[in-house]
Amino acid sequence: MKIYYNSIKLLVASMLIATNFSCSSDDDQEVIPVPNQVTAPDTYTFERLGETTVSFTGQTTRLEMAASLFNKLNDENVNSASLLQMFDDGTGFTADSGASAEEITSVEALNNSGKKLANKTAAYGDASVQPKIAGFLSEYANDVSTSFVVDASPGVAGTYVTSSRTVRVNGKGMELNQVFAKSLIGALVMDQVAYGYLSSVKIGDDVDNDTSALGAGEYTTMEHHFDEGFGYVYGQESDVTTASSPQGNGILFNKYLKKVNESEEPGLATEIYDAFKLGRAAIVASNPIVRDEQAEIVKTKMSRVILHKAAHYLRGAAEAKAEVEVDYSDYFHGLSEGYGFILSLQFTYDSDGLNYFSHSEVEAMLAALETGNGFWDRTPSELNEMAAQIEAKL
Repeated sequence: MKIYYNSIKLLVASMLIATNFSCSSDDDQEVIPVPNQVTAPDTYTFERLGETTVSFTGQTTRLEMAASLFNKLNDENVNSASLLQMFDDGTGFTADSGASAEEITSVEALNNSGKKLANKTAAYGDASVQPKIAGFLSEYANDVSTSFVVDASPGVAGTYVTSSRTVRVNGKGMELNQVFAKSLIGALVMDQVAYGYLSSVKIGDDVDNDTSALGAGEYTTMEHHFDEGFGYVYGQESDVTTASSPQGNGILFNKYLKKVNESEEPGLATEIYDAFKLGRAAIVASNPIVRDEQAEIVKTKMSRVILHKAAHYLRGAAEAKAEVEVDYSDYFHGLSEGYGFILSLQFTYDSDGLNYFSHSEVEAMLAALETGNGFWDRTPSELNEMAAQIEAKL
């Protein structure tokens, strides 16, 4: 009887517990918040107490420094020390003769900015990359700018002229202004965005994002870091509110984002811009899940621009070299762009947080392009094979 009685008590207790659970009201139940609900603004516009909190003037300055240096790599008899001063120290920039007052003021602003290119170039990459890029400047000054009157030939720096264009190349057929600029797309822009400003070191949970004591227009460290990453992409846009259709201003990433968006991958620019907007909104909302998701989208989607253009210029160069009468000016120009984009591949970022191509893999590809007499010797099959290797990552 004791066992039977205890069994009845247990049965009744179980029924009461079940009844309590089934009859409890919605008000008594714990509501689990949905962590991913963040609304992005229509444009990259963020304010605090009526004043903007978005600032990326340093990034705009460096993009303008890169453009100014690029222009110097078209001049005759330039001095290596002056080019390296601009790159290393962020000073020594000069306006062209006949420059407007506005242009002169802009150059003075560069010299007085305190910003530099060298210390932001390949800052998170292999230590050999930054000196390699600086070497393009010295080589241009010492070998190419002094050889404008020389006809370029295998092993001889000089000028090559066809009906399509005039190029100044080194002894391997490399147009160093193009090599320099396209190398910075990865070594400056991609490196700073993917491995710098949108990394956990700069926007992770340990970075300050406390807004409690901020006044009008003031921003947190995390907000500012994210904006600086944005600035490397959009820092020369005249209106960032329309940047989902980029203007392609400047000579670096934004220019080629526009090209890829209009050809190889329509819609890519909108994906990148939308991810920047939502990521920044997530920082304001203190939502690390959405913040990190959007940062990953930015980094992987930006990488596709570099992959696309590296393959594109290799394919174009292969096609040019296959012609019965090769237009070497056009061929050298396109392959020089391809060389710079290949160098940039080591700064890409895949879905696992790795480079699509390692530093050693990139160095092997660059060495293959330069072997022997360099571009003079390359065959269409060599270039197409390299392009296919890159396209396999897309």
